[in-house]
Parts: sequence; structure tokens; C-alpha cells
Amino acid sequence: MKKLIVGLMVGIGVLLLNACQSRTNRIDDLRDFVEQLSEDCGDYTAEQWEKANDEFTQLLDKINSYDDLTTEELEEVARLQGQYAATVFKNSGKAIQEELEKAGVALDGFMNGLNEGLGNDEK
Repeated sequence: MKKLIVGLMVGIGVLLLNACQSRTNRIDDLRDFVEQLSEDCGDYTAEQWEKANDEFTQLLDKINSYDDLTTEELEEVARLQGQYAATVFKNSGKAIQEELEKAGVALDGFMNGLNEGLGNDEK
């Protein structure tokens, strides 16, 4: 009888540990993604940022599909969202600068063409 009770207690303990483990794993993918991005994103282009944003959104959608998130999980997700936003803000400057330079070159060309078309040879 003691063996049966001990066996049941061990079995219940294992099940509880597995349940806890699977609940915390629900945000591990997001945590891993944000941490990896923080390390690797120094030279991301605008296209790479777009892909990262898509992946981040997919991970958040997956987490938001759970209707039984604990307060601790919600706080961790919010923390990771803040960390991601800070990482993007801090490191996307190069991509933004590239886009502004492209826009500036295009605007310069447009203005030169407009001036030529209007008969203004001001450069």
C-alpha cells in the first residue's frame, strides 16, 4: 500500500512539474528571440528589421492566443515587448539613415529636374 501511495505522489509530482514547465515554455521563444536580436542587430538593414518585426508579431500572436496567462507571464511578455522596442529604437538608426539618404538623393534629383523643367538653372 505504501508503494502505491508513494508511486501516486511521485506521478502527481511529475505531472505538476511538467505542467509548470510547459506553461513557462510558452514565452521562451519570445524571450530567446528578443535576447538573440539584442545581440545580433547592430548592422540590420531596413529589410532585416521588417523580417524581425514580422517574427516578433507572430510570436506575440501565439502568446496572445493563450487565454490562461498568469500575471507573471503577462508581466514578462510586457517586459520583453519593452526590451524589443528599446532594441529597435537603439539599433535601427542605420536603417533609418539609409532610407533618409535614399529619399534625400531622390528629392535632390526631383528638385534638379523641376528646376530644369521650369527653366531655372539654379543648382
